[in-house]
Amino acid sequence: MAAAADAAPKTMRAVQYDKYGGGPEGLKHVEVPIPAPKEGELLIKMEAASINPIDWKIQKGMLRLFLPKKFPFIPVGDLSGEVVELGGGVSGFKPGDKVVSMSFPNCGGLAEYAVAPASLTVARPPEVSAADGASLPAAAGSALQQLKAAGVRFDADADAAAAAGGPKNVLVTAASGGVGHYAVQLAKLAGLHVTATCGARNLAFVRDGLGADEALDYRTPDGAALRSPSGRRYDAVAHCAPPAPWPVFRDALADAGGVVVDLTPGVAATVRSFLHRVTFSKKRLVPLILMPKKEEMEWLVDMAKQGKLKTTIDSKYPLSRAQEAWAKSMEGHATGKIVVEMGGTE
Repeated sequence: MAAAADAAPKTMRAVQYDKYGGGPEGLKHVEVPIPAPKEGELLIKMEAASINPIDWKIQKGMLRLFLPKKFPFIPVGDLSGEVVELGGGVSGFKPGDKVVSMSFPNCGGLAEYAVAPASLTVARPPEVSAADGASLPAAAGSALQQLKAAGVRFDADADAAAAAGGPKNVLVTAASGGVGHYAVQLAKLAGLHVTATCGARNLAFVRDGLGADEALDYRTPDGAALRSPSGRRYDAVAHCAPPAPWPVFRDALADAGGVVVDLTPGVAATVRSFLHRVTFSKKRLVPLILMPKKEEMEWLVDMAKQGKLKTTIDSKYPLSRAQEAWAKSMEGHATGKIVVEMGGTE
């Protein structure tokens, strides 16, 4: 046993940055010690990680009051791989288990090994690939929490949800992106009528591939006005696109009222949300900050296992080409998710 332990690797390949800014060119390939799991953590041999906009926004310094806690910093928090070691106090896992995890705010996903909190780690069944599993935590988790914040229920059938007064017509913006492509599918699972906006090249994908009832090219006048082709007004909007003027949303919402759950809120949106809350507005904007929950991650993985929630992967890159994956995410036009595979073809 001692000989086997001595043979275990002590260092790993990783990609990190050592200051704010720099974009893809700021990412450096390094050889660093394999981290040790602390109390409540797992050490995961990485198979795949998925890049989200929050990852390069952190690099830009948009959360510099909080993150990174120190440099150098190995980015990316959506992880998929195999448990190799348990930290103190961890139960329910054993070495060899395939898992999906979210490591935030410590991140560390662009590496051959990463530590992650057991509290945000779930089993990954054989039916869910490493790439699909790594794609779920932040993007599908945000989509699920967006819809829940809008009053959509997933614990009852569609008729019961409708009888409870939940939304019936929902709009998903940027519906072909990482969060949006999950939001369309989840809204359909809840029995809602879904209108979606995307670029012209993805209209067929959003309708035929994801199941949206209607799709709008956001560059057209109707798309810019969020105008449903069937004339519907929306009870809820899952806004996954860049900030838009409130009057556009206001005019698209049902007269009886509705909610816009904004995944990309700026200062203006945050102020408007506060005003809506204190004035008890029927039409309101709600900023969303993802609060990861283990039970939601388990539910999403189970939906993926059953084939009810499918991940579309825009592109895959090996760790040696992580800068290309980073640049692709920063361009903002990916269809679905961008994945880095640790054992990917060089």
